[in-house]
Amino acid sequence: MDFRRNSDAVATTVTPQDSLDVRILSTLTRTLNFTYEMRVPWDNQWGTSTPSGNWTGVVGTLQHHKADFSLLLSWMRGRYQVVEYSRIYVNEPIVFIMLKPGPLPQYLALVTPLEGDLWAALFLSTVSAGLILWALQWAWGRASGKRGLTLDTSILYTWSILFEEPPPHIPTNMSGRMFVGWWWLYCTLVTVVYRSSLIAHLSVPGTSATIDTFKQLLEADGWTWGYEPSYGAGWEWFKMNTNPIIKRIFQDMEVMEFPQQMERVFKGRHALITWKYKIKSLVASLYTDEYGNTPIYTAKQVYFNYGGYGWCFRKGAPFRRAIDLQKQRMIEAGLIPQWIDDLVGTKAMKAREQFAATGAVNDLTKNLQQDSEGERVVLSLLHLQSVFLLLVIGSTIGLTVLFIEVVVFSCRKKK
Repeated sequence: MDFRRNSDAVATTVTPQDSLDVRILSTLTRTLNFTYEMRVPWDNQWGTSTPSGNWTGVVGTLQHHKADFSLLLSWMRGRYQVVEYSRIYVNEPIVFIMLKPGPLPQYLALVTPLEGDLWAALFLSTVSAGLILWALQWAWGRASGKRGLTLDTSILYTWSILFEEPPPHIPTNMSGRMFVGWWWLYCTLVTVVYRSSLIAHLSVPGTSATIDTFKQLLEADGWTWGYEPSYGAGWEWFKMNTNPIIKRIFQDMEVMEFPQQMERVFKGRHALITWKYKIKSLVASLYTDEYGNTPIYTAKQVYFNYGGYGWCFRKGAPFRRAIDLQKQRMIEAGLIPQWIDDLVGTKAMKAREQFAATGAVNDLTKNLQQDSEGERVVLSLLHLQSVFLLLVIGSTIGLTVLFIEVVVFSCRKKK
């Protein structure tokens, strides 16, 4: 829904702007030949139940016959006791949005090319290969009377091949040579895959994991979430839900207006719970540049609160069936999805044209790193910070071992 208030008074009349329900209403006025006066509810709410049995907002207005019918209200069993619905013409699930995941720290670039279980398998296979090589050389030495490799030498032997620094001498027996040959082939494949993946990660760093469900949102550390103070079907769905995950989400939900919610979203680690088509239109209009880039991420999991949207009528309204019949014809003609796509695209285009004139979009998306496809990436110190960090760690370990060796040698010399 989109409208303009005609005054600041409570329950003022409004002038509707172009939206899905307004297009449906305009078609009905021409077909059924009627006029209307549109107002907002006195409390600016859609309608939620109270312990007394009365309803707030739009539903309460219809319950007490202070209006004939409304637009855009979710089907709810509780509401159906006090109002009459027209048929459902569109479904809109609940989703949540957040800031897009940022890139992973560059100091992790050396380990991110391979998954954790693959690193573990690589370590175990290298140690196992050293043990197998030692066992083969030990058995060969016992059979031939010659000296085989020691255990520590065998393990270092397999590690050196993995790091592409093989020792100058290879086993002289056929079984040892055969094993070393296959191990060399295995290490060649692993290093080629790792090197190619490392180049990709250095050029375009990976991003942190996304949050797509309420369960993941609860398990994430330091995250908050909020909801707009509309107090409609979504709020009623959260309030009456018996699912333990939904109940925990509702308990910690922060209620703020949309601008404050988006301000928290852009600061990071905050999610806004809202409606799918509504936020799709707002993101396309307000938070997307002319190239289609946006810093907003929409979770993949959707939550259907109720059956969908219908129009509500006061009990006994005689014109409900006539309006319902015309809406059914619009649905069968395929006008509803066509109007939705047209509205989202038109609003987004108009908003981008308006913001382009003021530079607001550029200010909004200036922190987005959008590299054109095929553009060459020049590696910098930022990309290779993990390499220098590894050099510092290795040098520190080497100096520490040297200090220990000097101390131990000095103590033995004194003795």
